[in-house]
Amino acid sequence: MSTTRMLTAEEFDYMKNYQSFIENRSQHQSMKRKLLKEIINLYGEKFYRLHEGTRKALDRLCWFAAEKGFCFPGSTYLGKTYEKSKGTIDRHLKELRKQAQIVTLYRRCPRNNGKGNPVHLFVNHPYFNHWVKYLQLDLESNVEADVKTENAEISWESKGKETKKRSTYNLSLKDLNKYIRNDVNFKLSSDYVPFFIPKAFKDTVRPFFPCADDIYDLWGKVRLAYKASRLEKPLEDVSFLPVQAFKETVFAYKRNRIKTNFAAYFFGTVRGIFVIERRKEVQRNGDSKLFYNFLDS
Repeated sequence: MSTTRMLTAEEFDYMKNYQSFIENRSQHQSMKRKLLKEIINLYGEKFYRLHEGTRKALDRLCWFAAEKGFCFPGSTYLGKTYEKSKGTIDRHLKELRKQAQIVTLYRRCPRNNGKGNPVHLFVNHPYFNHWVKYLQLDLESNVEADVKTENAEISWESKGKETKKRSTYNLSLKDLNKYIRNDVNFKLSSDYVPFFIPKAFKDTVRPFFPCADDIYDLWGKVRLAYKASRLEKPLEDVSFLPVQAFKETVFAYKRNRIKTNFAAYFFGTVRGIFVIERRKEVQRNGDSKLFYNFLDS
């Protein structure tokens, strides 16, 4: 996910000088493997078919981010280092943003006060919530912005060209059924959804979004909402909550209450449910010293 939020020089200096999460090389390597494992899980077997230079570039990103949860190497630098084009590196960074692995911000360019070099925050790093709070990032709004950008890019395609990928998020339930019957393009069925997506979630989503890509994208929104909520429970222990959030989103869709986009509305719903669960978690702990600001969640 990207954001139009630009870092000031003071904010960037604070981030660079912040205390490191790791204390030695062994911890550095362990954190790097943890971040890389999440990326490998998303790519699946496809990861090992990537060019060696691409795999090394992704590995290097995780290495840079292991210390403080963010990194800022340029695509040109990574491309030259691992003999890949800037476009290839940018394409994989875009995929990581889409699948809620990283959030990309930009430093302010001193020459023209515009967008400068990117800074990538890793969602699966323990410091991610700290950076979200410190930088006051509105993750939900930026998910909606990404969806609008994607739709705008599709609308500007030439009418003579066939669209490579047609999103089903904006189709009515009636049109979804028509889409299933008349689809002539090859699409992976839900049987190809990665193993880490809970079966209950897949079975709930499948009647409305039968393609593996759509289920995979929706689960990416769940992962991002979970990270933002700061729940102590593992995601697999509360996997029933995204199922409920999806059902509520479908209900809202049928009632014509969705004014933006199905995926963005779903993100907001599941995030709200996670916040409520976090509130219950705090109350169960019974620690009067623990304060959780739900308004910032």
